[in-house]
Amino acid sequence: MSEVVRRLRSFVFNVLVATLDTVTLALMPAGKPRQRILIVRLDSIGDFVLWLDGAKRLVAHYRRLGCEVALAGNQAWAAWARAMELADDVWEIDPRRFRRSFGYRRQWMRRARSAGFSVAIQPTYSRLFLEGDSLVRFTGARDRIGSIGDTSNVPSSLKSWGDRWYTRLVPAAPERTMEIQRNAEFMRAIGFADFQARMPEIPQAAGAPVNRAPHTAYAVLFFAANWEGREWPSDHFIEVGRRLSSRGLQLVLAGAAADRDRADRMATALGPLAVNLAGRTTLAELAELLRGADIVVTNETASVHIGAAVGAPVVCVLGGGHYGRFAPYDLSHEDARPTPVFVFTMMECYGCGWHCVYPRKAGEPVRCIQDVSVEQVWAAVASVLKRPTGARAPLTPRP
Repeated sequence: MSEVVRRLRSFVFNVLVATLDTVTLALMPAGKPRQRILIVRLDSIGDFVLWLDGAKRLVAHYRRLGCEVALAGNQAWAAWARAMELADDVWEIDPRRFRRSFGYRRQWMRRARSAGFSVAIQPTYSRLFLEGDSLVRFTGARDRIGSIGDTSNVPSSLKSWGDRWYTRLVPAAPERTMEIQRNAEFMRAIGFADFQARMPEIPQAAGAPVNRAPHTAYAVLFFAANWEGREWPSDHFIEVGRRLSSRGLQLVLAGAAADRDRADRMATALGPLAVNLAGRTTLAELAELLRGADIVVTNETASVHIGAAVGAPVVCVLGGGHYGRFAPYDLSHEDARPTPVFVFTMMECYGCGWHCVYPRKAGEPVRCIQDVSVEQVWAAVASVLKRPTGARAPLTPRP
């Protein structure tokens, strides 16, 4: 299927679903307005972690006003947010199913419509038309607040339609901005004038045991990502793991359940000092696993941000797809915790949104990931391992 045809089909589907929503909403009575607030955040685990400071501040503010706060979250992290007691009520929503299943969509429409929310807030900058925008629309809240956003996830015509579902759109700087700064920008714009871009913090959770974590010094290798093109080669991770092992560190391979077989093969190659915990930890357990690590070596995925938020020393292989958006970090204030070290080879095409112009074979990483050498990563790892405990990496200037 050509890209043009795919985009046309997606556009028509979006229009049809939103039109059906219009009819359904007209027939569905709204609940009586109450002192209830809905915060909508349906993006991925890493986005959630980078937004944690804003979430805590928003919830605390509305609780002081005597409001009940619900958080509509992605099911990938919603249970973790509930365990953190981040809101009074946490909704676990499957964004893919919310988009594709009319029955599932109506279920959440009815719940949002009947809850009596007086305010609905979506802080996400790159909004999604049929997911976050629609859920805000479903509430019928008196105040519906969102970011003016961009068109990276939606055509401009559909974005303009979604814009009309808000009573207030918060302005945002048009230039590329690191996500922590973007979240701070949103918070200041809605009235929290003193809000600064700081590294999020995940406090140690009671009752979140580390599943089979080593009882000796260890390194975590997080070798997977959400797309094979973003993954540094496994044999490169194995070589770095061998060098870490030679320094007396036990190795822990971490990832999702889908990564378990590959982790088994890597553990075999690394020998008896390697433990495979891929798919065997909850997010809370992963956070504690990273907290206890002497070093975390990872692709650019949620583990970078979780590791940073628990104060772990992190070295990340960084590609150019979203360079400047999620990494490197750009903070307003220095932090006593170690800031992640990002290893990359700058190219003119950085910021491509992962639409790589260079040919690659199936299963291979894109060019900017391939070009990062083992020696580059090892130099960063060795430097981090030499730091005194609690030392902080220099702030990375905004690109």
